[in-house]
Amino acid sequence: MISRLVVTAAFALIPILLLLRYFRTRDVHPEPRRVLRQTFWLGVLSVIPVILLALPFTFFVPRSSSVTVTALYLAFLTAAIPEELLKLLVVTRFCARRPSFDEPMDGIVYGVTAALGFAALENILYVWDSGWTTALLRAFTSIPIHAATGAMIGYAVARARFGPAKRFTVWKGFLAAVLVHGLYDYGLIAMELYADSAVLSDEAIGDQIYVCFLLVLVILIGSVVWTIRTTRRLRSRQLIAEQMREDSSNPDDG
Repeated sequence: MISRLVVTAAFALIPILLLLRYFRTRDVHPEPRRVLRQTFWLGVLSVIPVILLALPFTFFVPRSSSVTVTALYLAFLTAAIPEELLKLLVVTRFCARRPSFDEPMDGIVYGVTAALGFAALENILYVWDSGWTTALLRAFTSIPIHAATGAMIGYAVARARFGPAKRFTVWKGFLAAVLVHGLYDYGLIAMELYADSAVLSDEAIGDQIYVCFLLVLVILIGSVVWTIRTTRRLRSRQLIAEQMREDSSNPDDG
């Protein structure tokens, strides 16, 4: 039992730890490790309120409706909305109130950290149940999606904090994260529902599954590309600002 737990934790947590290290090292002015640890554990603990928020909706799933309605219901009401709401609360109610949250890049770092805290516990549960193949698959799918939606929320909070826009910007980021997360989960859930369908022909089921797979792939690639590009852009701005500070403190006497 203990050895299985250790192996499960290793397979589940290694990709998360690698992503945490990546985003922390992108920050020219790294955040305090203590605050990052606290943010991560708040992300882990957010699993509890997420379950409590999502649980009532699981009793009223419209299974008699079409696959589309059922999949959208499950994707948004039992996953995307409660999960992204808790990420938002961690970033706005804890991270944004720390003195270390003092530049736009911090929003990305804290948002990703909170999201990966949630993903860590979720990943352990999935890997415990399904094995290392699930860990490998989720390392390139669900975990990057969690990181990307956390980055969207964190970026929106940072823009509200350091830019001219305020509360509206935060909610735009939240809605973007919900939309990305919900459509991603919709594709996965719909594929499963279509595979179990006894109404459609095999050819129709195959076509629907193919469309859902493309949706999942587009959402995954698009969100990851956005996250990487935004992180690089903010890092570039940090480096430029750092160079300008060095130049101003060491004027050329020539």
